[in-house]
Amino acid sequence: MSANRDREPRDHVRLTSTSTPTEKPVDDPVWPGIPPLGMQQLWFSIQRLEWSSLVVVPAGPGSSALDFGRPLYQVARLTLGDRIRLLDARGVMLTRIAPLILDMAGASEGRSSSPERKDRVLVLLESVLSHPPGVPIALAADAALLCVEMGTTTLAAARETIQLIGAQRFVGCVTLPPLKR
Repeated sequence: MSANRDREPRDHVRLTSTSTPTEKPVDDPVWPGIPPLGMQQLWFSIQRLEWSSLVVVPAGPGSSALDFGRPLYQVARLTLGDRIRLLDARGVMLTRIAPLILDMAGASEGRSSSPERKDRVLVLLESVLSHPPGVPIALAADAALLCVEMGTTTLAAARETIQLIGAQRFVGCVTLPPLKR
């Protein structure tokens, strides 16, 4: 029997751990082992594009960027090591937007921007429909990834999210089957 036939297909990953919203980097691994094939393919597709900051934006209220962004971040950590950071901007308050954008851009104190070292940051947002302070963060990022939870996200919500942020900012869309909550 081949090794491929023995492996169980992994359509999506359901994260069981949750965290409270914070502007601090989140660097701990989510699950042991190899990330799902779909997340690997997505990461390698968007890694080829020119960006240093990428926001993960749920298309509608009720979906979590954590379910989409953390598996993607895990693949990124395996390939880039410490050259990738994850910022959890879910629930960010208006007073924290400017410092977060500066941190995203690498302009905050203590971060050196060396031309030979290309660091990247992945930023998790809440739906901009339910949490508007995410809009300026998404606009300050180099690129955005639209996240759709099948059976939960409406087409109207996805369209409105794209309109608020601007279609030209999105590098793609990722879907997950409905998550059991």
